[in-house]
Amino acid sequence: MASGNETHGTSFGPRPSRMVNDLVLAIFVIGFYVIILGVISFFGIVANVINLIVFIRQGFKDTVNISLFSLAIADIGALIASFWLSIGFNPFFANACLPFDPKDVLYLTAGWPGTCFSRISGWITASIMLERCLCIAVPLKVKTMITVKRTVIVLVSIYVAMIGALLLVFYALRLEPRYSPLKNETKIRIVYITNGFAIESAVFLINAFSQLITFSIVIICSIILVQNLISKSKWRKSTSSSGDHDSFSNRDKKIVKLVLFIAIIFIVCLSPSVINFIAQSLEPEYTASGKYGDLYLLIWSFSASLSTTNSAVNIFVYYNMSSKYKQILDKMLPRCTKG
Repeated sequence: MASGNETHGTSFGPRPSRMVNDLVLAIFVIGFYVIILGVISFFGIVANVINLIVFIRQGFKDTVNISLFSLAIADIGALIASFWLSIGFNPFFANACLPFDPKDVLYLTAGWPGTCFSRISGWITASIMLERCLCIAVPLKVKTMITVKRTVIVLVSIYVAMIGALLLVFYALRLEPRYSPLKNETKIRIVYITNGFAIESAVFLINAFSQLITFSIVIICSIILVQNLISKSKWRKSTSSSGDHDSFSNRDKKIVKLVLFIAIIFIVCLSPSVINFIAQSLEPEYTASGKYGDLYLLIWSFSASLSTTNSAVNIFVYYNMSSKYKQILDKMLPRCTKG
């Protein structure tokens, strides 16, 4: 989920515009939001729980391992929200006679929490990339600059800041029984406090620009790391090194490649969400309830699935690029099959 309001005001009823055929829109929403999002989210939750277990067994002496552990926690939070979203968009649930408005409940309990944990994931990814770039810029001082204690402080600060912003939304928006004269019914719906909309808009801007900042940091750091890998590769071909130096370089190279793969997945999966945000900023009518509401919902159904994929597939990167991770997981699997 790339924005705080992508689930709000969405339904299969009449829309301000008819840019997308109703049948096509329903197929996309059910296909991406319900089926694909649900499957990816469920798999991702299981995969990240496995990641947490493996990282715990690896220990927390390495700052990268601590960051990846924190990333897995944030990914689980985003995936739980996505799984709940996939349930809420199921037509049987959305059209059921419920004592609450499904889209309002989803907006507050899935849309915003999912956005919060996605931003936490983005900041952690950016911090990992910055750490690797510092290893290149100041290799002799990096161990004294980036310590376990400082890494924990940074990660906790990210969680506190983003969850604090989420709590502001929960303060501004509440779910309360509200009577609708048009439908002659009382249901639990979103109610804004005084100045609640302004508070929500401010938090939305914080989250939106947060996404752009982390996205830019990851891209810039990825370019720097790739250039460094290329230059080191050329240097090794033109000079001979001692065995100890080669050993250190190979280990460092493996870590850089691992975080680069994580960054590439992040960039590919988050690109549609970033483009969508820019389009939303340039065109005020490009919202769930605006003139281009049907197109907005169709594109978000696709980009939400990609964003969720970013949180679900890191297990494959760890398994294929980390010998320690692979070794621990391989030892766990026989126990699971026997037990």
